[in-house]
Amino acid sequence: MKRTHIRRFAAAGALAVLLGSVSAMPAAAADDYIFRDGFESGAGDWKGHGSASVQTDTKHPYADSSALAVTGRADSWNGAEKSLKGICTPGETYSFSVCACYDSGPQTMEFMLSLVYEDADGKAVYDHLVQVETIAGFYVQLANDSYTIPAGASNPILYVETKSGTASFFIDDVICAEQGTKIDGPKPVKFTLGDADFDGVISAADLTVAKTYCGQTFPSKTVQRAADVDQSGTVDAADLQWYQNYLTVQVTDYPEPVKPAVEPYNYEAALQFHEFPGNYLDQSSHPGKVIEEHYEGPKGTNTCYVYLPADYDENQKYNILYLMHGGGEDETTLFYHKDTHMQNIFDHMIENGDMDPMIIVTPTWNQVGAENFWQELRERVIPYIEGKYSTYAASTDLADIQASRFHRAYGGFSMGSISTWGVLMHDLDIIAYYMPLSGEYKVGGLSVSDQAKLIIDAIDNSGLQPNEYFIFAATGSDDMAQPNMTPLMNELKKYDKQLIYTSDLSQGNYYYMMAQGRQHWWAHVRHYVYDILPYFFHEGQ
Repeated sequence: MKRTHIRRFAAAGALAVLLGSVSAMPAAAADDYIFRDGFESGAGDWKGHGSASVQTDTKHPYADSSALAVTGRADSWNGAEKSLKGICTPGETYSFSVCACYDSGPQTMEFMLSLVYEDADGKAVYDHLVQVETIAGFYVQLANDSYTIPAGASNPILYVETKSGTASFFIDDVICAEQGTKIDGPKPVKFTLGDADFDGVISAADLTVAKTYCGQTFPSKTVQRAADVDQSGTVDAADLQWYQNYLTVQVTDYPEPVKPAVEPYNYEAALQFHEFPGNYLDQSSHPGKVIEEHYEGPKGTNTCYVYLPADYDENQKYNILYLMHGGGEDETTLFYHKDTHMQNIFDHMIENGDMDPMIIVTPTWNQVGAENFWQELRERVIPYIEGKYSTYAASTDLADIQASRFHRAYGGFSMGSISTWGVLMHDLDIIAYYMPLSGEYKVGGLSVSDQAKLIIDAIDNSGLQPNEYFIFAATGSDDMAQPNMTPLMNELKKYDKQLIYTSDLSQGNYYYMMAQGRQHWWAHVRHYVYDILPYFFHEGQ
């Protein structure tokens, strides 16, 4: 029998559980198991599911000295798998148990134990045995003591995945037994602010944990987050004082969260066009990554690409830009066209401090048309992307998307610029920043003044104040879109109550930058993104 492995730390004479979880020994005897995989002698017949890789790990065991590390996950369904062919019989019922944990990434993660098999027609069928949520650093048990493998199933494969995210994780003590076998394991651990030892109550032991690591590196981000009761980002004397006051019943509530001081951004009131440095087109020594994503569009599966900055951390929140391509292009253009390679530019901008790390998404309007993309963005793209990646949206509920609008931007080139005006007309409640590049707001048969009036009416109908939305437009003097775009930009200047003209977005909300000699070409337009994007996301914090 494997002995239970408990990871602990000593704190002022007290032994407190830090990572891992005390587990009773399984109720059944080892001889009763159909198989039990503890990874003491390697990965055995487990392998990566999807793009994932597996290897034994001695730093994160649940029991004994080894676990199985699952890394290189490109999607949530990527994980670790074991074939049940020749081990379990279709039509029979079994008891399954897997212990799983992760040590860095999102604040919580939902693990799923799943089965994939082929039906009589050879079609892959997916089924979920159990789904359990846990927090970083704590093992949780995925157990189902009465799961029937469907009769007629062929090539059944058991695998561990997550509901969302791509963080690496660990599994250990994988057991298959006869139906009804009760297999004990670690219980889900709930995060409670102040409960730094995760025993379910706030006590003197939590103060001991906070004192031990105050001003030092905590063994776990989760423990630090629990001890940081004022949510300032560090555990300091103010947190220790709160513990003292709470334990002596001088206070009964949490302190007000401390918001870090935000330095005012150094805007230029009349920003002029600048090219980015030539080496920004070279690959960075510390690059981010671009991930292909698929979601259900209005006319079937649609594709977009997601740029994640280097050292992307699901524990952090990121601003997000949706950047749209032009006519005759698609979602690959921004990252894979010879005249773009925007990921290299973004890498260098972040690395050199031009802008903060952010998420950048390149969707496509090709299913619905540029002027109509606003609805697909609102109903399909944003909920899918921001339900998967870490942005300021607390959830994908409309109220949370609206509450995070100051951390969301939309822009596009040419037809993508037309889509930008359409998004502004319909999605002001969920997006604060707009970047129309080399394209006007086209409405068939309407004059420039009437088009401007439609934009202003949409702003007025939103009920927003001028410091709650921002438009930073640009084009080239020799751009074929310029003769149509400039009259609209000038017309909009007349509405000085709604649009206050300056590139200092702390003082106004509307600006139009002209690049002399530049034409209708991404090789020119990508410089506009370099100039404008650093000006976003500083207001409305």
